[in-house]
Amino acid sequence: MSAQTTRRPPPTRQGSDIRQNDNRQTGGAFAGGLILVLLLSLVAASFFCGWVFLQRMERLYANHIYPHVYALGVPIGGMTTTEAARMLESIAAQLDTGILILTDGDQRWSFAWSQAGLRVDAQAMAEEAYRFGRDGGIEGQLSVWLRNADTPLRFSYDAEAGRAVLEQVATEASTPPEEATIGLENGQVVIVPGKPGRVMNVSQTLVALTTAEAGLHRVEVPLTFESVHPVAPDTADITAQAEALLARTITLTAYDVLTDQTLTWTLTREILATWLRLTPGPDGKPVVDTNLYAIRDNLVALAEALGESSPGDGRGFRYDEAAQQVFQTFDAGGGVVTLYLTHPQRTYIVESGDTLTSLSAKFGMPSGLAAEANPGIDYNRLSVGQQIIIPSQDVLTPYMPVPGKRIVVSLAEQRVRVYENGALLYDWPTSTGIATSPTHRGTFQVLSKTEKAYASQWNLWMPYFVAVYPAGGGVENGFHELPILANGQRLWAGSLGRPASFGCIILGIPEAETLYTWAEVGVVVVIE
Repeated sequence: MSAQTTRRPPPTRQGSDIRQNDNRQTGGAFAGGLILVLLLSLVAASFFCGWVFLQRMERLYANHIYPHVYALGVPIGGMTTTEAARMLESIAAQLDTGILILTDGDQRWSFAWSQAGLRVDAQAMAEEAYRFGRDGGIEGQLSVWLRNADTPLRFSYDAEAGRAVLEQVATEASTPPEEATIGLENGQVVIVPGKPGRVMNVSQTLVALTTAEAGLHRVEVPLTFESVHPVAPDTADITAQAEALLARTITLTAYDVLTDQTLTWTLTREILATWLRLTPGPDGKPVVDTNLYAIRDNLVALAEALGESSPGDGRGFRYDEAAQQVFQTFDAGGGVVTLYLTHPQRTYIVESGDTLTSLSAKFGMPSGLAAEANPGIDYNRLSVGQQIIIPSQDVLTPYMPVPGKRIVVSLAEQRVRVYENGALLYDWPTSTGIATSPTHRGTFQVLSKTEKAYASQWNLWMPYFVAVYPAGGGVENGFHELPILANGQRLWAGSLGRPASFGCIILGIPEAETLYTWAEVGVVVVIE
């Protein structure tokens, strides 16, 4: 019997491929693992080298600032804190040009650092520079080697100087609340609500000053404010107070000595309402008060209105004095207030033929006063086109005119006429100045009275002297009795009715005493 042989089939190609893929995967994994090991080794080696480097640098810079560190724009790496502080101190001494800017958002106030009590703290900056790279571990240390580091400005503060600067600014930056105001609408009293103000909080702003970030030459600090609210008034009570004041009447009068006219103004309810304001009362509640400055503004407006009908008029009032007069009268319940009417200084351009004497006559201004107002001008040689100052009429009539009384001197007739309430009271002969020492024409006023005046220039006595105008050089001309010489004789006796004096207005013996008794300081005297 023969044996039977069993044959195995040859391996298929598919099985061979599988074995080859397994071999490839095993080889790839090995290669990847090898690369990973190499990378980890490289990273570890890098960290190790970095660590070694940092350890070496740490030992090298143990007491020194790391490199690449700057302060005040200069490198301080490699220095000790003491060395860096010393250098920064010298640089800081030149930085007083640094500016502190305080701002409320709209306005800005600038001060030199030293004025505001700011001083660069060199020691603090050196110590902070030393900490660069030492805080934050290895990453912090490496960062110093990869880029520059700038040390921020650090200041020491003089709180007293800083507070002084802030308090100075506070006076400008703070605004008081606008209190409620009184007005008229359709003739009825209305209360206009107030508006809140603000006050600067100096203490909080000082804290902001000490913590503000700074540039190399500039520190900017926003101001801190607190709101201040006005007190709300009792509308009914305020309206009643205002109505009581508006029921009063005020009439203003002013006499013009040059035109012999009396100007009159009766103030309306609308004008009076502009004088009223609310002020805190004794209990803190608002009450109606009179505003003196509003009265003054109203008087200015009245004077300006005079110029509307006569451009260049220039008349006005002694505003402070007049406002006080009106205020007192209104406060007392109202009435008539007589005010002094002022006149402006004038400017004249010299024309052909003008002389000091002709200008004096033209403007009713004694030549001595005109000369005093134009020092340096040679009145013997006036030039066409030359500018001359003519003093204000107020120099000649400084007092409130006495109502109802007036003295008129006629140079042509050599007469003195005295009027009271428009009626002729006296009419006397007189002797005025001779041609070489004339009595000046113009509008004047009784300035003073001396029962027995002495004229040292001529060594004579002038009984019942009534001064009328300053002639210049401290000399006054006026009315008086026939003068008495040193020997007791009467000068110019028998000369009444023709010019004879050195500028004064001479009256007879009884007439001079009568005028002396009747005339008051302020009576207007017209010499024509």
